[in-house]
Amino acid sequence: GDYEYCHYMQDRFNDDGWGCMYRSYQTVVSWYRLQCYTSKPIPTHEEVQRMLVKMGDKKSSFVGSKQWIGAMEAQMLLDEYLGVSSKIMNVTSGQDLEDKGRELAQHFDTQGTPICIGG
Repeated sequence: GDYEYCHYMQDRFNDDGWGCMYRSYQTVVSWYRLQCYTSKPIPTHEEVQRMLVKMGDKKSSFVGSKQWIGAMEAQMLLDEYLGVSSKIMNVTSGQDLEDKGRELAQHFDTQGTPICIGG
């Protein structure tokens, strides 16, 4: 399906060096929007940070910081913001990814939703 590619320095916002998973999360949210599963807007970095504070994952000093988030936070955010459950697949190297090929192919055949790599 279609999605909006969210990337560093987009919207005149400097997240170089710390915004990778924020942008990956925003890209995934855009996919759900463009498939018409939600009409919620793509949250800004600050909105993401505020959600994590509200959920009790981060302290209030996190808001406005340049602290990165990872896959665990993205998973929590998908559940909180969109009501979407997700799975984290641990892969320690590119070679390990070969072993996950069937599982990923099955995911795309049956679910079709995007995946995040990294974090």
